[in-house]
Parts: sequence; C-alpha cells; structure tokens
Amino acid sequence: MAASGKILRLGRIFRRSSGKTVIVALDHGRRYGPIRGIEDFRRAVEILVEADIDAIMATPAMIERVCDVISGRIAAIARIDGTGTIKGPDPMDDRLIASVERGLKVGADAVSVMIYMGSEREADLLEKLGFVADLCFEYGMPLLAEMIPSKPFLKDPYDPANIAYCARIGAEYGADVIKTLYSGDPRSFKDVVSSVPVPIVILGGPRKESVADVLRMVHGAIEGGARGVAIGRNIFQSRNPKLMAQIISEIVHEGLGLEEALKKAKEGKLS
Repeated sequence: MAASGKILRLGRIFRRSSGKTVIVALDHGRRYGPIRGIEDFRRAVEILVEADIDAIMATPAMIERVCDVISGRIAAIARIDGTGTIKGPDPMDDRLIASVERGLKVGADAVSVMIYMGSEREADLLEKLGFVADLCFEYGMPLLAEMIPSKPFLKDPYDPANIAYCARIGAEYGADVIKTLYSGDPRSFKDVVSSVPVPIVILGGPRKESVADVLRMVHGAIEGGARGVAIGRNIFQSRNPKLMAQIISEIVHEGLGLEEALKKAKEGKLS
C-alpha cells in the first residue's frame, strides 16, 4: 500500500514522457518573509502555472491558499520544516513546523525537509530526516531531502565529493528524491549521480548574476544526469518568471540546447 502511494505521487511530480521534473520552489517566505517575487503569493502561482512546470514547493498553509489554482495542473510538495529564519539566532536550525499527515491532508504529492550536512546541528537534522522518512514510508508519501554541504565541517560546498557524500546519506536515510547543489560541470556531476540510487534535482540558490548563469547551470546539470530542478529565486525574481520557467522546462524536458535557450532569453528580454 505504502509503495503504491509513493509510485502514484512521484508519477505526478516526474513527467512520464521525460522522467524529469521542473519544481518551482516557493517556500522562501517561511525563512525570509515576503521577499520580492512572492509578496503576492497567489498571483505568483497564477503566473507560474501558465508555464510548463511540474510542481511547486510551499508550506502546507500556502498550498491550502492556492489549491484551487494548481488543482489538476501541477503537483505540490509540502515544505514541513523551517524555524531557521534569517533574523533569528541560527538560520540552520530547521525544525519541523508541520507533519507528514498535514501534508497528506492538504493534498501534497511529497513532503520536503532541509538538512545542512557539516553544520553544527548535523546530528539533530539527520535525526529529523530519519523520523520523517519513517512516517513517509508508513503513509506512502514521497520524501524530498534537501542535502546541503555546509560549513564548518564541509569547507567546499561545491566539491563533487562533498555533494555525493551528502546526497548518498540522504538516500540511505530513506529520501526518495535528493535536492542539492550542482558541482559546476557535467562530468563531475555524473559521478555524483552514479553514486546515489534515487533521483537528484538541483537547487538554484541565491539569485545569480545573470540569466545565462542560470541556464548554463540547468543545462549542465541535465547533461550530467540530474532528473530535474527545484529552483526558486532564479525563477520568481526574474524579469519574466513565466518565460524563465518555460525556458528551463524546455531544457529539462525537451533537451533544448544552451545556445537556443540563451537566444530565447535574449529575445524575451530576460537579461
């Protein structure tokens, strides 16, 4: 029963035609408050569902507020941890703010948690991951684990060995999908992907200097074996979020080449 639940729900996140996914992360409000691009959360979602995306990630409370917008169109991933706010004492102190059961009740197709590997709070965060993984197994709910190489104990977050180390630990604890950093080149990322037995999607992180940097990252990650992306600020803070999401989707699902993607971005005045 639990296994079929995970299969059905993952099938709503990962597209059957490509086996990949484009997730737009919109869970930033729990940490940053009403940052630019998601001040009007509902309007942001209304714009993004017009692009060819597969899912959004948001807190259960915010999923409830847009359920009518996304119903029958895209999947939802419920972010069930937080507490580490940017104005609080420790941004890496991400404890649970909602339950797996609540994620089910709001209609989410997966839940997600954040793990800062190499941080001072690593043991507490891994305990949280194991606890949530057990509940997800019981309920047939997919678990996306955001496994972030972090200081002080992992000094180079973009080192492929560090990324593989963190991603593999997430899989060992029971995550069905790993969200993590892109190593910077397809060849080294292939080594990461080959060492982790579950799909990996890459995060976008803070706003990049240029649209070209974002598209190069997405293209390189897909070439390196990523099964998709889970990007937030580099989509919803762009000049045209719908177009940015659409171009990324075409790279992920249709194999759009980098030069063509850059051309579309230029023609759409994204940069």
